[in-house]
Amino acid sequence: MNRPILLVSGGEACATYLLALGDRLRSAGFPVEPATPADAVDIVRGKAQAGEAPELVLIDAATGHVGVLARMLRAACASAHLMFVCRDAQISSLRLELQRTPMIGAYWSIGAVGDPALERLIREAVHGTRRRLKLRTTLDKANSLLQAPRPADGLAYRRLLMSEHYLESFLSQSSDAIVALDHRSTILYSNASAAALFAMEGAAMPGLHASALPCWTPGFAQYLDQVAGGARFQSAEFDCDIGGRTLPIEIVFSRVADETGSFLGTTLVVRDITTRRIAQNRLIAHQADLEQLVTERTEALRATEVALRQSQKLEAIGKLTGGVAHDFNNILQVIASNLEMLQAESRDNPLTLSRLQKAIASVDRGAKLSSQLLSFARRQPLQPVPTNLGRIVRDMDDLLRRALGESIDVETIVGGGLWITMVDRNQLENVILNMAINARDAMQSEGRLTIELGNAMLDDAYVDALADVPAGQYVLLAISDTGSGMTSETMERVFEPFFTTKPEGEGTGLGLSMVYGFVKQSGGHIRIYSEVGHGTTFKIYLPRVHANEALIDDVRRAPVSGGSETVLVVEDDLTLQGTVVEMLNGLGYKTLKASDGESALTILNSGLHIDLLFTDVVMPGKVKSTELARQAKLIQPGIEILFTSGYTQNAIVHGGRLDPGVELISKPYRRDDLARKIGHLLANKRQAATLQRVLEGKPVLSVEAHAAPARRILVVEDNPDALDMLCELLRMLGQDVHGASSGEQAIRLLATETFHVLLTDVGLPGMSGIDLAIQARHSQPALKVIFASGYGAIDELDFETASLPKPYDLADLQRVLEIGERPT
Repeated sequence: MNRPILLVSGGEACATYLLALGDRLRSAGFPVEPATPADAVDIVRGKAQAGEAPELVLIDAATGHVGVLARMLRAACASAHLMFVCRDAQISSLRLELQRTPMIGAYWSIGAVGDPALERLIREAVHGTRRRLKLRTTLDKANSLLQAPRPADGLAYRRLLMSEHYLESFLSQSSDAIVALDHRSTILYSNASAAALFAMEGAAMPGLHASALPCWTPGFAQYLDQVAGGARFQSAEFDCDIGGRTLPIEIVFSRVADETGSFLGTTLVVRDITTRRIAQNRLIAHQADLEQLVTERTEALRATEVALRQSQKLEAIGKLTGGVAHDFNNILQVIASNLEMLQAESRDNPLTLSRLQKAIASVDRGAKLSSQLLSFARRQPLQPVPTNLGRIVRDMDDLLRRALGESIDVETIVGGGLWITMVDRNQLENVILNMAINARDAMQSEGRLTIELGNAMLDDAYVDALADVPAGQYVLLAISDTGSGMTSETMERVFEPFFTTKPEGEGTGLGLSMVYGFVKQSGGHIRIYSEVGHGTTFKIYLPRVHANEALIDDVRRAPVSGGSETVLVVEDDLTLQGTVVEMLNGLGYKTLKASDGESALTILNSGLHIDLLFTDVVMPGKVKSTELARQAKLIQPGIEILFTSGYTQNAIVHGGRLDPGVELISKPYRRDDLARKIGHLLANKRQAATLQRVLEGKPVLSVEAHAAPARRILVVEDNPDALDMLCELLRMLGQDVHGASSGEQAIRLLATETFHVLLTDVGLPGMSGIDLAIQARHSQPALKVIFASGYGAIDELDFETASLPKPYDLADLQRVLEIGERPT
């Protein structure tokens, strides 16, 4: 009759799982009885005393105090197999605890919740217990028979012979190897399994000394001595060299004594534990891997903590820097504006003009220092747009050659099919120029500077050790020099603010810090490769974007002009406010002024027409600058908004980038820069007014020039309102106009109709305006091409084109159509 399996459950973690497991075992024919940790020991003890000791005790490890429970269960029943069930993550700690628990014997194991092999392991444990009990019973009987005197009764003697025959059959057919030794360690008996295991001749084994066994070692001899001295049921593991291979075995030593306790010999039960050893080795390897993983995760956590502390430090420095920069830039703005106005008044005094120019240069250096501090702290407001870096580098060629001098060769390499990246063009130009000047100093004004552009893929293996760099596609900008190179110590500190290898007074130590801050703020990655005496390479990776290049107005090159519109200046620094008002008045603008948002709203609500609101970002009072701008748009819908600040905080900048549609001029700014910026915004305002009049069917300003000859013109513009306006303006000039909203639609029209002029925007969805022009000229070689662009002329094509700068009006359209048959 099968003895019961006792299921001890009480923890919440796997109690439900164990109950379901018990049901499956019952279905398989195993008697399963439930118990709680509180009554398990008493139940086991009672069943053991009644001769019904359980073959297996299945224990929920979540019950707690498993070591104490295991020790008590083993004391109550020496034969039962104890199996503990827990989650995978608990196996290592539970095994360590049980290994350190004394007096629980060798018959215990650990199973994992949800392991498909668990039921098989339970069956094997039950069968193992049955085999041990059966063997123990047989050995006890054999020992009793060996010790009993020979009976005089013939019938009893025949029965003894029969029982000995039965015992011999049982032992010979046992799957365990069994060897009996006398008190001198001479082999008295060995079964067939022992002969097979040790690869020995079975008939020749009796009479041999135990040292002839392949498992004989000094340790084996010590175990025999301990058993002879009174130790019982000791287990040990040995490695046997059998037939040229190392075989792991387990031996159970049993002491045989007579009725007086005198030592008669030792019984050995030997098992091949190769499978168990493999499992143990795998477990050890798993534990080693787990420990390695824990070590790696701990190191990664430590690195993350270091990066977090560094980030917190930079954040603190950034906040301090921002506050200082705001006040510092206001002061610089007042100084710069007054110096420029004095410069205009002192053109007839060369000495005074020279002094003013030196003072203005010092203001520029102060402004650059403030900008570098903000870039390092990632507080510089960026205006990123989809950009082809090849165009930026090519446009900087003359500037770089002038900055580096004739003794430094400059080589530019641009890979084919260069991807587009999102970047602030002005700031990128500053980065390239700054790094080129650093390279010049490292080369001592003689050598070669190489600027290389290409596409790059950063894979998971590369970014695995980088905390804030995702894998993916990047545009690579590499700048290499043939200078003195850097030591490893210098490379570790090169991006630290105020760190410099130059002599005192020759550098601020903020140049490369600014580069690092800009790259990180742009979502990119920068890496240094350098060798002392062989030069340095900086590699900047900027994320690829799937967008067409944005060709925008570069107002820095626009002519300086004023206007007659009305500008409302909102500035709480009264000195700066007065300076800005005087500067704008000098440009011809009518000005109104306010010191806070509440006062500005009062003026806006007064009914006075205001063309442009020029406001500081950081404003005192309840009405913040962003709220002022929002309400200004509601009160006077056509008003333009221009922000200014030396430190934007988070009012109009989020994620290091200006909010969409926001226009900003950073302090300190030059008079000419302000004039260009305001002129650009007011020109946009005039163009929007013209568009509105066209859409409403109202007449626009007449054009004094003669109308251009009528031609068939194909206009390509993806903005529907802009397309309608442009077509209407061209019809007013007497042109035969056809419109298309995409390059693909234009190609279809070109395939069926002939046109004299193609007037296209550059930044179109799908096919760009440049690609459209190339295909259009291929199909109609006489076609004249005009790009409506804010970027300027497109000069990389092999045919002549004209440019219609945005914003434009009716006169601009007529002018570009009239300048010969091929306007420039």
